[in-house]
Amino acid sequence: MHTYHGGTKRRATPDRRPFAAVLLCLVLVVAACGRPELADPEDALPLEGAPTPAEAVDPDLLPGTVDGSAGWATPYSSEPKGSDSGFVGPVSPEGGGELHFVGMDADGRTRWSTERNPSCTGFTLTRTQEGDDLVVLLDSDAAPQCGLLATRTTAAAFDPATGRKVWGPTEVPGTWVGPGLVFARMAHTVMNAETGPAVALSADTGAVVADEEEGDAVLHEYQGALVLHRDGALRAVDTLSGEELWRGSDLAVPDSLGGEAEEEVSLAYGPRPATDSGPLVVMTWTRGTSTVFTVHDLRDGRRLAEFSSQARPVPVGDDHGRAVVAGISAQSGRPVMVGVGGVSGAEVWTVGADPDERPLRIVSGYLYTALGEENRVRSTADGALLGSGGWEVPVAGTAGGVAAVAVPGGSYAVFPSPDTDRERENR
Repeated sequence: MHTYHGGTKRRATPDRRPFAAVLLCLVLVVAACGRPELADPEDALPLEGAPTPAEAVDPDLLPGTVDGSAGWATPYSSEPKGSDSGFVGPVSPEGGGELHFVGMDADGRTRWSTERNPSCTGFTLTRTQEGDDLVVLLDSDAAPQCGLLATRTTAAAFDPATGRKVWGPTEVPGTWVGPGLVFARMAHTVMNAETGPAVALSADTGAVVADEEEGDAVLHEYQGALVLHRDGALRAVDTLSGEELWRGSDLAVPDSLGGEAEEEVSLAYGPRPATDSGPLVVMTWTRGTSTVFTVHDLRDGRRLAEFSSQARPVPVGDDHGRAVVAGISAQSGRPVMVGVGGVSGAEVWTVGADPDERPLRIVSGYLYTALGEENRVRSTADGALLGSGGWEVPVAGTAGGVAAVAVPGGSYAVFPSPDTDRERENR
């Protein structure tokens, strides 16, 4: 018998930290000033912006997975995210002011824009169980210019290709914290990364499906599958149907876990993904002084790998079902990467890795990793090493291989893959 010791005390856990400053809803000292009315969101404003060629970039700054000779400039002021057919990201003038989220297609054309409260810049992408991709944006009634905190924050989902509203608004306690559609209140100090009670939303409907103020401990959501601690048990549920997918008590204790047989076994979620979310979950097993990590399929709980406690595993994933976890194999004691390629029923692959090689993100079907000052690119089909160098790692990409890369000057440009260019030439 093993027990889950994650509990519901999630307010001080470091695994609830957002990844970057763009995820924060700013919190300021209250001052005497009016606040804006928080209106229900509407469809975004359609645009027909012509593409602008990107400025020339030193080829050494770009990986071989993109064609630097055919890029398009973007308006984004911080990292965009890639949808099936284009990109969505924040656009904010220097020095503050209005904040807009802008959608553009893979050919550099701006397609839509919608204004949001400048104090809430967190956003994420998800996918319904029918396979439709969505971008989820936040809004609030904060008045940062007057020092007023938000009293209401809402989330709404839009079609990233057209800007059409799909669902929302849904009231949430605060900013996006992930993994997946998980939102929480942030602490009221810049130096404090603690979060308050969180909720999880359904990707299909936007409904609140788990609420920590009602006793749940929200752990990990990915495209309609949610891991949480509820009614004394760790479990995974389908957020559309409410069906229970599996329980922590269904998971077998790993053979590599040491300790005495009579000692209690504890099971906890984590570590969380280094990216927005992923289709795999890592679990931490402890018995006595022994610790082992296991990797499981989020939908059925199947164990896919075991990792030693010699190093903390690092999971990354994308919104196409691809995922990779790096760590020390519990069987061989050697550094490995374990992954799934995103195709339904795809086999799990394992490949040897350098001890300090760290996964960064999966973009347009490629796994990008870092080893010291060197960046690497690997196949997500089998983990094979495809290249390395001192180039910039793409920050986002489309399903068709167009990738967004940070370029000199603090901006971003999007570049097609060499394969995309060849396909166009052959049409």
